Amino acid sequence: MLRPGLIMHKSHITDIVKYKITDDMRTIRFNNNRHISSSPLLRTEGGREASVSNTSGDKIPKGKFSFLLLFFLLFLGSCSSDFLDNKPTDAVDSGLVPVPSNAERIFNGAWYNLFEYGTTYANIGYRALMCLDDMMADDVVSRPMYGFNSSYQFNDVVMPSDGRTTFAWYLMYKTIDNCNTAISIQATGDDDTPEFRHAQGQALAVRAFCYLHLAQHYQFTYLKDKNALCVPLYTEPTNPNTKPKGKATLEEIYTQIISDLNRAKGLLDGYVRPNDKSKYKPNTDVVNGLLARTYLLTGQWDEAAKAALEAAKGYTLMTDAKNYMGFNDISNTEWIWGHPQSVSQSDASYNFYYLDVVEPDSYNSFMADPHFKDTFTEGDIRLELFQWMREGYLGYRKFRIRSDQTGDIVIMRSAEMYLIAAEALARKGQLGEAVKPLNTLRNARGLADYDLTGKKQEQVIDEILMERRRELWGEGFGITDVLRTQRPVVRVALTEDEAAKEYDCWQQNGTYKKYHPEGHWFTSFPDGTKFVPNSIYYLYSIPEKETNANTNLK
Repeated sequence: MLRPGLIMHKSHITDIVKYKITDDMRTIRFNNNRHISSSPLLRTEGGREASVSNTSGDKIPKGKFSFLLLFFLLFLGSCSSDFLDNKPTDAVDSGLVPVPSNAERIFNGAWYNLFEYGTTYANIGYRALMCLDDMMADDVVSRPMYGFNSSYQFNDVVMPSDGRTTFAWYLMYKTIDNCNTAISIQATGDDDTPEFRHAQGQALAVRAFCYLHLAQHYQFTYLKDKNALCVPLYTEPTNPNTKPKGKATLEEIYTQIISDLNRAKGLLDGYVRPNDKSKYKPNTDVVNGLLARTYLLTGQWDEAAKAALEAAKGYTLMTDAKNYMGFNDISNTEWIWGHPQSVSQSDASYNFYYLDVVEPDSYNSFMADPHFKDTFTEGDIRLELFQWMREGYLGYRKFRIRSDQTGDIVIMRSAEMYLIAAEALARKGQLGEAVKPLNTLRNARGLADYDLTGKKQEQVIDEILMERRRELWGEGFGITDVLRTQRPVVRVALTEDEAAKEYDCWQQNGTYKKYHPEGHWFTSFPDGTKFVPNSIYYLYSIPEKETNANTNLK
């Protein structure tokens, strides 16, 4: 059941086709009305329409379009009652609610809603929100193709009426409501099994993850004003009689997050994921990682460092650029948490079409700021990922879609944990201790230890934050780090001298062609004002339909 205030159009239900993955009862969806239109139009990220093939070169990648078209045609001619009876991922059958044996199934439904639900090609699951968060920040240059141009120009989630604004809000709250259902189940006696406790712990972890996302995107940082109103806090399953809530404070939300994570940690004690494909299921390492993020956001430096280093244990850092390139394999030794993809479960993979700068059928939307490359030093294995390409854009070949058109989604890595520990210790003033986890990461990337000689606290913090930008590029931390550190977005256009240079740029056919370089082309807010700290342009808006339905939010 969706929480009160949510407006669900009939099309949100009737255009969804579902089929069952029998190995673990996962349910996935294809949004046929959204993916394949009866006209040569598809919805863009902001709810506007764009031609499938237009003057800017927008197109549906051929492999994906062919597969979806074939699936759609087959579905129309061969529907069966069994096929249509499968339970949706974003709704929980009330008959399942009191049954402990179904807790895992309900958690799986919540999880696959979070990553596989989509409303347009540019809004598929949580990975789409990660994309827009980086596009809004410093180091990504938007290539004017289909996908996230509006985010780069601060022209989507800031608007209450935008389609992406609606998508972002409902994605979180539908997932939370499903998690609440799993958490609410009571078990006694023989029903209180380890499997049941693990499923509830995982639901608590994902609920905390969702509220952590909401707290960071719908209000300024906790350390600015912990009493600021943010979003509603729901911890029980909703029904038609549930009274819509008003906004909770940041302090109330973060208190709930920490409570959920501590409960999850206890319930998941002893849980071992059977294989890498199960890395989507939170274990105590994931919980420690989420605690580390939370403590960093709330200024609890000791706790942040401790939780981060605990989470990183056993997840070996990459030392080779070949392992770094691709970022599409959940078996990567650094990955603590991720979302696996397969040919039969691949909607979330569509996000790679924006991130992959090499794949010929991709949009190649995410390019790097040339000034970003200048922050890397000789010997860094990540330098090999940069390549001039296309019409003069600097590609960063970090993300590659696999040959079967899938790619696993990274959510949490040990590298991030080392950076959290380093930053927390530096903010506490323990600079000698802070550089230890920083140097662990630097050494793995082919660099010598950071020289602390003569450095002040602010200089060390700045270096750690710059290392976060280098290491976590494209992984969804861009605008939230801007908000957390209360600084402005910084985009510097190329100077005349820089723009006058020519580079040999790789082309799709394998040849090279000389082009002048392209850098940032949008360097102020839409109203023409300069980027500043704590701007409302950095925040998501609550959808207009939601505030109209729930007057407590106004």
